[in-house]
Amino acid sequence: MKIRVIISLVCACLLISSTAQAQLFKQVKDRFRQLTGYQKDTFQLDDGPYETPGKPITAPSLVIGGDEKVQIDSVYEYDIAIYQETKTWKDTTAIVNQHILISYSSEKPQLAVNIEDMHNGARYQYFADFLHAAQLSMTAIHSIGSGEKEPLNLTEVTPVYPDETEFMQKLVKTGQQREIEGVLCDEFAVDSLAAVDSTAPVSLVSAHVWLPATIHTLFGGYIHIPEPYHQQLADIQAAGGMVPVSLPLETRLTYSNGDIRTTTTSAIVNGEPRRIAVSDIIRQEKPHS
Repeated sequence: MKIRVIISLVCACLLISSTAQAQLFKQVKDRFRQLTGYQKDTFQLDDGPYETPGKPITAPSLVIGGDEKVQIDSVYEYDIAIYQETKTWKDTTAIVNQHILISYSSEKPQLAVNIEDMHNGARYQYFADFLHAAQLSMTAIHSIGSGEKEPLNLTEVTPVYPDETEFMQKLVKTGQQREIEGVLCDEFAVDSLAAVDSTAPVSLVSAHVWLPATIHTLFGGYIHIPEPYHQQLADIQAAGGMVPVSLPLETRLTYSNGDIRTTTTSAIVNGEPRRIAVSDIIRQEKPHS
């Protein structure tokens, strides 16, 4: 429960002002100090040192909590990279919010999502590992991070992939298709979520999401996903639903105040092996650069 509080606090740093962020981050560090007796994960992270009783955090630190029975690796290998950027449009002015890296493996059933906030440097990292039936979500800011590992459940494969999440269940396949960076995509959309009203609290009005029409076009390791997951994914796709491991190549969210938030794919790189360590999230240098 404590680790969930920390994750919520760090995620909140993505959305608040610098003054409030400084105050909230102090709470995050205080929470970490309270966790000195919390059991750390068994895999080796080379970035330490970890927090020790009686000592404040003065160096990169990462605490992993969650289900102790869940096994995760310290390093994962990928060879497909999807580079994306999230922007908020106010009239004709675009503000870059986040840089995103989606990583797939062509040979193993595993994927990763990394999001870096361009305003305060906060980071988010998600791993889904079908071989170990595990998922890991982590957040970090200023080289101090926390994470939680859980059993992999397809109904809960929800990387914090940008913006809202509630609308995802309302999206309907429109039948429209288009190519994005050479990949054929299906459109999923929902409109009239809220009335357009510049005086009311900001709410989501419409969402349009473009997903790969055939997920194994990008995610070669998809064919190695073991049962029961493979059949569950096949059933979802046959019913016209959104396959949880298929992440959007483009999104367009319109809000009641007129703002538009877009996520676009700038490049898809195949055949470029890379190793992503769990500890990368607290490295001083920009991860995956």
